Amino acid sequence: MKNEFDYNLIKVLDAVISAGNVTKASQRLAVTPAAVSIALNRLQGFYHEALFVRGRSGLIPTVKALEVHSYFCQAIDIIKVALKPEGKDTEKSKITLLGGDITENYYLSQVYDDKFFERYSFHHFSMRNRGKDEMKRLLIMEECDIAISHNYNNDNDFECRPIDSFKHFCVICGKDNMLSELSQLSLHHFLSAQHAIFKANDCPIVTIQDENLYDGNIDVKERRDIGYKSDSIIGVIGIVERTQLIALVPLKLAIFFKNQRKYNINILQLPREMKIKQMNAYASWYKRNSKSQHIEEIVDMLHTLSSFRH
Repeated sequence: MKNEFDYNLIKVLDAVISAGNVTKASQRLAVTPAAVSIALNRLQGFYHEALFVRGRSGLIPTVKALEVHSYFCQAIDIIKVALKPEGKDTEKSKITLLGGDITENYYLSQVYDDKFFERYSFHHFSMRNRGKDEMKRLLIMEECDIAISHNYNNDNDFECRPIDSFKHFCVICGKDNMLSELSQLSLHHFLSAQHAIFKANDCPIVTIQDENLYDGNIDVKERRDIGYKSDSIIGVIGIVERTQLIALVPLKLAIFFKNQRKYNINILQLPREMKIKQMNAYASWYKRNSKSQHIEEIVDMLHTLSSFRH
């Protein structure tokens, strides 16, 4: 059929979003830059909205491109799990994760492979009000097996691996918000609106990095008009959904809660002047944990779930 979709285009989209430009993507795919450009044009033909805009450093994916990419990657994850051979150890193990609101509502909720729940019994403990030393103690005592946090654990007694990175950010607002008709906010709109702020142990306040926004090097988060602050991402999104508040959040979180959880929110692109500091998420565990083999399998799964959602 003339309009039959070529599933190889999924790999091209993923490579361009990951690499940031056509040349680097072509090197990853071992094809010519011209072949990548042709593939992007073919993919664009399936959508009415632009998938990329040109920036100083290369191609910048639009909200539509990242939304499409998110859908593609769910299918890729299912295929990967289906192709993975089953292990010989079928004994059910209890795995306890220490994390926050994002760990439970974003990462664990996407573990849609029932075989994992047949093999493991998952438990979740809140990271709330627990410092680094307390986290290490819980891991050593095996009161929890895996800790999910934005802090890198460089202690020699622990393994620590990145499972996610938040590179792209957006603003969310409720459908009834007067800003909801805009596709991109101006700096004036962003700074004049009241904000809902999310801050938790597993995810810090989003930091804006651009000294040109103000005279002098000032932490911009202190200059926003804060109307609500919470350590619950569900709480922040719920407030935004029902009020005139806005929130600055990682784009893939916004897409997940809008499309998968069906929150009544709109996604707006950031003011062009703004730059956001990348945030990473890490999984750490005690090297002598008796369930290390199982832990590594679960951490690999969490990394797989997040690595395709850029």
